[in-house]
Amino acid sequence: MRQAKWESLLDQIERQFGFVEHTTEHFEDRRLTVETAVFDGAAGRMKLERSVRPVVLDKRSHFSRRVGSETTVEYVYSDTETVDTVRLFRWDRLAGEWREMEVSELAR
Repeated sequence: MRQAKWESLLDQIERQFGFVEHTTEHFEDRRLTVETAVFDGAAGRMKLERSVRPVVLDKRSHFSRRVGSETTVEYVYSDTETVDTVRLFRWDRLAGEWREMEVSELAR
């Protein structure tokens, strides 16, 4: 989901339900940005989470066949392309935790 579509979805949710919580976290060490919107929808308390990270172009392993040597993995990331992942959660009051759900479950 691209940025314009994500912002449009957030605007629509805010107009219809309003946000209980809306946060953005940046994890520089993992090159990851996670944006979370919590709202009270028609199906109860819901959480929409979007994570954005750069595309991995190459994975290089550095190792030696000597005993006791270390193995390291180096990732090469794209500067222009990103991978967007959107997940939907519903609050389960009985269990007291967020349960991931499929969008098709909303139509039931």
